[in-house]
Amino acid sequence: MADLIPSLRIIAQPKTSYRERYLCEMDRSRNLSQRFIRAESNPDNLEYPTIAIPQQWNSQRLYIRVTLVTIQSKRVPGRCIHPYPIDTSELNVIQDAARNTIYFPISEEELNHRRKNFRIIRKKLTQRDLRNYGQLFRLDTDELDVPSTDNLHNVRSIIDAYQLGKSQLLFSIAELFDDDPLPVIYDVTSVYSHIMTAITTTPIKKEEPCVKCVPKKGCWRGGDDILMVVPKLDRRKVCQVYFESSSSNNKRPVHFEFVDMKTIAFKSPPCPIQTMENKNIKVSIVIKQRGEEIARVNFMYQSCK
Repeated sequence: MADLIPSLRIIAQPKTSYRERYLCEMDRSRNLSQRFIRAESNPDNLEYPTIAIPQQWNSQRLYIRVTLVTIQSKRVPGRCIHPYPIDTSELNVIQDAARNTIYFPISEEELNHRRKNFRIIRKKLTQRDLRNYGQLFRLDTDELDVPSTDNLHNVRSIIDAYQLGKSQLLFSIAELFDDDPLPVIYDVTSVYSHIMTAITTTPIKKEEPCVKCVPKKGCWRGGDDILMVVPKLDRRKVCQVYFESSSSNNKRPVHFEFVDMKTIAFKSPPCPIQTMENKNIKVSIVIKQRGEEIARVNFMYQSCK
């Protein structure tokens, strides 16, 4: 059946550029925006990436396989599974996290309209998570890729070798059979989106340095993942990060990791002020280098309920 079918056709491509976002910037439990991948301008004014479903397919067991993959280059000629995970808020999907793949069911209405759109979230990994990820898998195989870098533990080398700031979506028709845990992919139908490129720099006026913190509130018991962008941060200097309560002069230092030259990641400690958990408490997150305070932002502790 699949031999008679042409490849899928993308009628609304994903945007070619976007701002990368970490998991803690898209947490639904904190009412943060999901930041779905949007579509480029198109004649039908479609908001999300959309494919046309060939007329020949007409089954209630059909799915569209969507996988995030790395791009091809002279340095890495083959495609690999991209390590930055994709997710969706859509229901009844089948997720294969090991292959960074989501299988979207095709509804009867979508079959009638012969098109399907996708609300996909792409999450950037921190350097710590990327270091723990290990080697990348080659696309559609269980083989590990051998990167063209001498240091497999150097995160920056891995990012550069695979150009992880760039990616493509792979769409394929798949069909679910009773005895299979995952739909069977019809490779002949596969089509790649054009390349999506992360915007790596955000213009910041020198006279108005902007410190950013996400999120700005968290659970009383601590443990929330926090990202801070600090324009004055100098990675070459010793840095201290701590939570400070002005009312009690209590300071709690926290361990942090550099995500990039101006961004750090850390977890919130338990609230430094002992009181009832249903009360909101405001503290300060303070960053110092060589005794000089270079950033201070407010952080609100709230009930964990």
